[in-house]
Amino acid sequence: MSDTWSLNDIYTGFDAEALVADFNKLSPMVDEMNKAAAALADFNDVEKLVRQLESYTALLDKIGSFASFSFSTDTSNTDAEKYLYQMDTLNAETSRTQVRLAAFLAKLSKTGDITELAEAQGIGEYAYQLNYMAQHYAHLMSEDEETLAAQMVNTGSGAWNMMQDKLISHLTCEYADPAKNGEVRRISINECRNLAYSPDYRVRKAAYEAELAAYPQIEEASAAALSAIKGEVNLLCRLRRFENPLDKTLFTSAMTPKTLGALIEAINKNAPAFRDYMKAKAAYLAKKQGTEYTKGLPFYEMFAPVGESAGAAFDYDRAKQFVTDNFARFSPGMAKVAQDAFEKNWIDIYPRDGKVSGAFCGDIFAIKQFRILLNYGNSLSDAITLAHELGHGYHSMQIMHEGILNTNYPMPLAETASTFCETIVTNAALAEMKDDEKLQLLENSLQDATQVLLDIYSRFLFEQQVFEARLDHPLSPEELKGFMLEAQRAAYGDGLDPDLLHPYMWVIKPHYYSGSMSYYNFPYAFGHLLANGLYQIYEKDPAAFGEKYDKFLRATGKMSIKDSCKMLGVDVEDAAFWNGAIDVIKKNIDEFKRITL
Repeated sequence: MSDTWSLNDIYTGFDAEALVADFNKLSPMVDEMNKAAAALADFNDVEKLVRQLESYTALLDKIGSFASFSFSTDTSNTDAEKYLYQMDTLNAETSRTQVRLAAFLAKLSKTGDITELAEAQGIGEYAYQLNYMAQHYAHLMSEDEETLAAQMVNTGSGAWNMMQDKLISHLTCEYADPAKNGEVRRISINECRNLAYSPDYRVRKAAYEAELAAYPQIEEASAAALSAIKGEVNLLCRLRRFENPLDKTLFTSAMTPKTLGALIEAINKNAPAFRDYMKAKAAYLAKKQGTEYTKGLPFYEMFAPVGESAGAAFDYDRAKQFVTDNFARFSPGMAKVAQDAFEKNWIDIYPRDGKVSGAFCGDIFAIKQFRILLNYGNSLSDAITLAHELGHGYHSMQIMHEGILNTNYPMPLAETASTFCETIVTNAALAEMKDDEKLQLLENSLQDATQVLLDIYSRFLFEQQVFEARLDHPLSPEELKGFMLEAQRAAYGDGLDPDLLHPYMWVIKPHYYSGSMSYYNFPYAFGHLLANGLYQIYEKDPAAFGEKYDKFLRATGKMSIKDSCKMLGVDVEDAAFWNGAIDVIKKNIDEFKRITL
């Protein structure tokens, strides 16, 4: 097994004959699709165009995966950067196909039933997507304008996004190691952030200080990138007749405003319980360390391990076994997906210079595989992150049973399978652990829940404020830092020390820097709580749940969120469901307080 992933199943390199040959097929395919879309006369023509789109999408996904995966582990890879640029430029021309097809379907929907026509033509599996295209036409500019907008991404939001990735991947900190009498050494930003999980509070504090001291090196460039991206999104939303970027996100996510309202209502109602957990953790740490935390938990203690064995190394081999064993208790198929990822080198494990921050899972439909990027730091939290990303992988392997045009599922549902896998691993382990180990895992679970509810809510509030402010002026680093602190205080309340927050979270989180995906924050809260609710359903009838769950995952790209969740008996527009899901976490908060206070 290698520490780095293998991409050889996609292509053996940028000079591979197969890659060059496949790339050369794309331009003629685009020309053919644009001509076909301009000549649409009946639904037979729609069926032919859909088949062309299938072939093109599969090939584009294969080449794009190879290039983006290569870039994510080496942001200095000029071949990867070149291919990403060229593909974006080429793909911009498919905007003509999209607009022409949407216009034809919108017109057709006024006199006929698209679902019936699709089924009669043998493409019933894409009925939802075709109906969505008809609705989407109301939010499209002319084909020339859409093509121009797509082309400008390369020199606009796409270029800013890539620059931000490079800035973060090469950013280093001057870390004064308290374990070595303050000896200063230069480490990457990802290595520095991993020290937040150290068992030594002096290390956590020193790492926090080193991290914050590093960001001024890139704050002006990062603010320019974020300001440019959000400005582009604001402009395009207005031109596409969306009220605002949130309105667009809900539309593209097939999610109703009522669903988001119910979710936010539940988070606000239950926020005090999570703040109580943070204050209980502050009291526990202060007593153990001989420190004084009277104003809430310092930001640098948010990820502090808890328990007598807290901070003990959780190396990668142990994490693999831990995850695989607990997946197997849910289903052999889930365990098999994890084993394939481990044995076939689908995972890039450790941080290194030039590698992007965070963790993600990306699928490759053409070869029915996925790849996972980690920045593993040998903590229990990293093991849970591994389970989370493998959950994405399991979702990918399920949805690959569908046609490729049904594999692009909404953002909120993208986080459900991953969080469900976290829940499986956590709950299975809690049931067997001794008190001290249980406390450690309990803390990890609550830490994660607090992140995806309170921290995600702060990110949501921050992004709202950024979009609103960006309507009339570019944003400075000072303004962005102020917005971030304001959002953190609103979300965390007295749970965090107001004098020890993190004003630079807008720099390090890559989700802010996407021109195509705004508000990639509340989907995490949605997915986390939906997973909790689904786990309750699973516990009531484990034998019957697995098959229903797999069908649900396969349907996530061809139904609205509300309809796909109904398959499992869940009403996502009802705040009572979200409150019930949070009640599960609140029981763990009570248990944590009982043990620690």
